[in-house]
Amino acid sequence: MKLEELIKELNNLYGFDITKRVRKRQYSYARKVYCKLAKELGHTLQMFGGKVGISHDCALYHIRTFEAITHNDKIIFNTIVKNFRLNLKLCKMPRKKREEKQAQIKPQNKELIKEITQVLNKWDTESLMRFIGTRLEPYDKLIKATKPQIQPPRVKGAKLIRQVKNPMLC
Repeated sequence: MKLEELIKELNNLYGFDITKRVRKRQYSYARKVYCKLAKELGHTLQMFGGKVGISHDCALYHIRTFEAITHNDKIIFNTIVKNFRLNLKLCKMPRKKREEKQAQIKPQNKELIKEITQVLNKWDTESLMRFIGTRLEPYDKLIKATKPQIQPPRVKGAKLIRQVKNPMLC
């Protein structure tokens, strides 16, 4: 496959010109896909880098950081490999997460939920919608995004045979 054909196909799939010197993430990821495909097809770094206006070291950087691309970019990479029947390895796509089972409400939380429901029943619809949009949804996202802190393993310390003179070392 020629580099011009590859650039043309990527431009069609992405909907913009990948040779344009823009530092936006979508342009950068498109160039990563281009560099990875061109390198796998056997072209030199200087040759395919020059076609999109990047140096050979920048092309090498794009190849090495190829795994950082988004799910949609991986789909485009796999589409080109399949459409042109290239003898290349497809990108691994992440598996869909299984739907989590709904957690049972703990007995101690039922009383709290009743109290909250009594307060919310007194509010009008507009206040409820504002509360959901400004407080509840952001807090829910925060809860989902935070990970529990990992406690470092406890290391058994050295035993002091005699007392240390420096109080800062104790």
